[in-house]
This record gives sequence, structure tokens and C-alpha cells, in this order.
Amino acid sequence: MGTHHGCRRPNTRVSGTGPSVEVPVGKIVAAEYVSVDGVMQDPGGVGEIEVGGWTGPYWNDELAKLQTDLLFASDALLLGRVTYEGFAAAWPDMEHEEGPFADKMNTMPKYVASRTLTDMKWNATPIRGDVAGEVAKLKRDPGQNLLIYGSGSLVRLLLQHGLLDQLRLMVHPVVVGAGKLLFTETGSKKELHLAGVTATSAGVLVVDYQKAPGGPQK
Repeated sequence: MGTHHGCRRPNTRVSGTGPSVEVPVGKIVAAEYVSVDGVMQDPGGVGEIEVGGWTGPYWNDELAKLQTDLLFASDALLLGRVTYEGFAAAWPDMEHEEGPFADKMNTMPKYVASRTLTDMKWNATPIRGDVAGEVAKLKRDPGQNLLIYGSGSLVRLLLQHGLLDQLRLMVHPVVVGAGKLLFTETGSKKELHLAGVTATSAGVLVVDYQKAPGGPQK
């Protein structure tokens, strides 16, 4: 099984003042459903694309446990606007069906990167202006590990700024053929370190990458 969110030595950064000491910092983990051809859009089938719901045939108890462990090792969600709006509309009504997972989703704090939203619910706080700078401030709180679902633009931004500590790709054995890609043709090269790989019996490859050794520590 791959390396998990709560099982490693906490991230640290070197204090810039006084004696050189290591100060614990929070972690940022992104967990992304992707197809073999890199599509990330509408994995659950909410009508965003005609072929949405492409993860359904491959969901099983193994993947559910990996996702549950990751969620319960996190303190808050970090989301883009589109993902936030979809989650905020759906998850409050899912507690009976999804049990403790939904309860955790609904009660934990959320930070939402949005230039336009003014009225936020679902325990959400907006992040405006310099998103990378504001996220770096959140990360300096050692008691706050942040989890990202979806939110492709936000994931790409944080990766480029060296703020993403772990990227979990749940690669499904399907070519979707349409929809938004997780990684576009913009941005610069970023090297990652393979931290763990798990293959479920349904054929989903769960690959955990970490920031490459020697990468920037924000």
C-alpha cells in the first residue's frame, strides 16, 4: 500500500530568524480522479460532460478506504470555486448515505479560491487576491493539513509555486475521450518523487507523488 498522509514525519521549514530551527508546517495534498487520457472532469457523473460518471464502475471498498484514510488525516479542504459550488450543493444531503465520511466533509473548514463569490456557506472562507501567497500563509499553521479535491486550476497553480506536498492520482482504466484535463499545456516542468503505488482489484492505480527532494519549502 502507498505511503499515507498521516504516516510520515511532519513537514518542516527552517526559521529565517534567530538560531536555525525547524518549524513544523502544514501539508497540502491533492487527490485527483483521472482517466488514462488525463481527463479529470465529471468523474461522478453530475452532467458536466456527456460521458460523465466514468469512475463509477471502478469504485470499491479498497478505494473507499484509501480516500477515507486521507480525508480523516486532513484538517480542512482547499477548493477552487467550481468544485466548491458542486460540493456545497451535494454533500449536505449525503450524510445518511455516506455516513462518517459525509459528516467529516460537512463539518471541516473549507478555504475557497474565488475572485467572484461573496456569499459562502458550508463552513467556507474565501481566498482572494494572491492565492499562492495566501495558501502559503495557511500552510505555516502546523496544525492544519489541507486536502484538495478536483480544482484543477488551483492544483496547477500550487504545483508551480512549490506549495503542493503530495499529489495522489487515482488513474482509472478508461479513456474518456472528452472533458477537461488535469494538466494543460501551460506551466513549466516540475519534478516529483514517487512515494507509493497501490493497485485496486478493480484496476485503479493509486499513485502518490511528493515534492522532489530539494524542492522549495514554503
